[in-house]
Amino acid sequence: MRYQEQLTTMNTELNSGDVLKSHYRILHQLGHGGFGRTYLAEDINRFNERCVLKEFAPRLQGTFALSKAQELFEREAGILYRLQHPQIPKFRELFRYKYQDKGRLFLVQDYVEGQTYHALCRDLAQEGMKFSEVGIKHLLKQILPVLQYIHAMGVIHCDISPDNIILRSADRLPMLIDFGSIKAVENKAQSQLMGAIFTTDSLSLIGTAIGKIGYAPPEQIERGIVFAHSDLYALAATAVVLLTGKKPQRLIETNYKIVKVSVANIL
Repeated sequence: MRYQEQLTTMNTELNSGDVLKSHYRILHQLGHGGFGRTYLAEDINRFNERCVLKEFAPRLQGTFALSKAQELFEREAGILYRLQHPQIPKFRELFRYKYQDKGRLFLVQDYVEGQTYHALCRDLAQEGMKFSEVGIKHLLKQILPVLQYIHAMGVIHCDISPDNIILRSADRLPMLIDFGSIKAVENKAQSQLMGAIFTTDSLSLIGTAIGKIGYAPPEQIERGIVFAHSDLYALAATAVVLLTGKKPQRLIETNYKIVKVSVANIL
């Protein structure tokens, strides 16, 4: 799908009760980031079934920059459309909505009812508890096949962390959400505008410095180089954080001290 009308950035937030396309009724905002905002909505044409609307509004200046970002966003949305896995929220549609004579672009996905592993870890910590080894092994056994699937499809998540894995209430299965490739669109557009090289090989992305510090591998954070094994690194970091109940930065500092003491003893 290719939209010819120019996309513009928007500062105006949608309000609870707003209806888009006579189809989606906004309930409330779930969050916001560099690429735009995320809303919880209900599909009034499907018995008020809940869904998630992600508004694409990159912080870019200039017609060409916005056009390039829009092109990349549509490409990434096409990737999500190809993913058909029961542990990945289903892509519904990509549509344009005009508000106050300004074009707005939205991506619609299924809503997942449940708690993120970050929230679960926080709740356990409040009770003085942590995830058990059995629980972590169970998580890995259930989420690794999902990574195997997306990597076979030529897709890299790029942003695995406790925030982006939800334990679905209905069947207690972990769901992989918020693919970092969508959030990287602005970075890609800026890189292309600056003349940086960008490749779309099936298992590598260059020029997309995304991911969370402490979870993503150093080459991803520092140079934006991502491979399939980058997701495995982030998943391993996620498992360690859940198992220990410690923040990744705390773990990094602890490991640094251990290495420093070990080197001092050797010398």
